[in-house]
Amino acid sequence: MTVFEMARHYYPKLWDIGRIDQLYTAGKLSDEKYEQITGKQYGTGKGEV
Repeated sequence: MTVFEMARHYYPKLWDIGRIDQLYTAGKLSDEKYEQITGKQYGTGKGEV
């Protein structure tokens, strides 16, 4: 299972946004993958419309 697959599976049930942010800042998730998981752009705190 990849980091992306784990993040999609566990967020938001077991992992909060802080965990996803940590993966992003560590370079484990791209901008695109971050948005796919959270529906937000990193650092904006805004959902996609």
